[in-house]
Amino acid sequence: MFESYWVLHRYVIREYLKVFFLSLSGLILIYIVVLFFQKVDTFIKYQAPFHLIFEYLFYKIPEVIFQWTLPYAVLLSTLLTLGTLSRHSEITAMKAGGVSLYRITIPLFAIALLISFLSFLGNEYVVPMTNKEAEYLFSVKVRKKEPAGFFKNYKIWYHGDQGIYNIQLLDEKEKKLKGFTLYQFDDQFRCTRRIDAREAMWIDGKWKFHQGAIREFGDGGSIRTTPFQETWGTLSENWESFLQVEHKSRELSYTELRNYIQKIQTSGYDATRYLTDLYAKLSYPFLNLIMVLIGIPFALKTGRSGGVALSIGISVMIGFAYGVIFYVFLSFGKSGVLPPFLAAWTPTLLFGLAGIFTLTSIRQ
Repeated sequence: MFESYWVLHRYVIREYLKVFFLSLSGLILIYIVVLFFQKVDTFIKYQAPFHLIFEYLFYKIPEVIFQWTLPYAVLLSTLLTLGTLSRHSEITAMKAGGVSLYRITIPLFAIALLISFLSFLGNEYVVPMTNKEAEYLFSVKVRKKEPAGFFKNYKIWYHGDQGIYNIQLLDEKEKKLKGFTLYQFDDQFRCTRRIDAREAMWIDGKWKFHQGAIREFGDGGSIRTTPFQETWGTLSENWESFLQVEHKSRELSYTELRNYIQKIQTSGYDATRYLTDLYAKLSYPFLNLIMVLIGIPFALKTGRSGGVALSIGISVMIGFAYGVIFYVFLSFGKSGVLPPFLAAWTPTLLFGLAGIFTLTSIRQ
């Protein structure tokens, strides 16, 4: 009996993996082509050589796989594989041989669980590294920009016209730089002035500093300190300058983001939106398993009457619905309407419960 089950499972796995790799390759190709046409104006404007274009698209592939296409490739493969087996009456033959639907689909759940694990590892170790390489290549090698900012030791460092900025947290919603420090230097690269502020707020095109001090370093080691509660400052950089650095700070793994959250919470700053992203890094990989749950009932119900076009249509419909719900709940979590954990996990749990309910309603 065990040997017969193994033969059956091996057959289902082989058929599923053939469709999976074909579906994944097709989705990756579509995303890469779309990405190319999004950036083609920049490539032409800066006369980027072909090898830089190829390198940039190559570095974006891990992001496309682990953050965009993998769950939908799992769903499409489930629909096509089981739909084909059902259309050829192979599912009926298996049931007639005493094999239950749950036993037939065990290999699909095992594969999806493995893919979920690989998805987490990919987002943890591969995607942050390749995204940084892609961003550096596009900004520095293609657009010929000097790298002004970077993220190190869980702080944002920015090399501006007036000196070097050190920022603990960038609040996009309120347009604030929290934990702000500016080091200003002379021609000999000696620090002549330092501005510390708990917050620097961008208001009507100007910077307003809160709760800090200005230190001026003179010859012979003299220091003059001027504390302040509120003061207006003149900086060469505007809000958008620092916003570009914040996009780089998002290229963090789960471990890096967790440590960053602990750092800013220890400093007394609100980490709600980062907590939402942290929990989303855990919930999103499980979507691969959820897609199998959802795909099985649809595949068996439409298998005989549908085909490839119907399977693709169902995949697009489900994928679009999940994407909208997922990002709406994430926005609720980042804005504080919902707790971060609930905002990140609710869409996945909702779709999972819907899949379980639909699956249990199918005749075995």
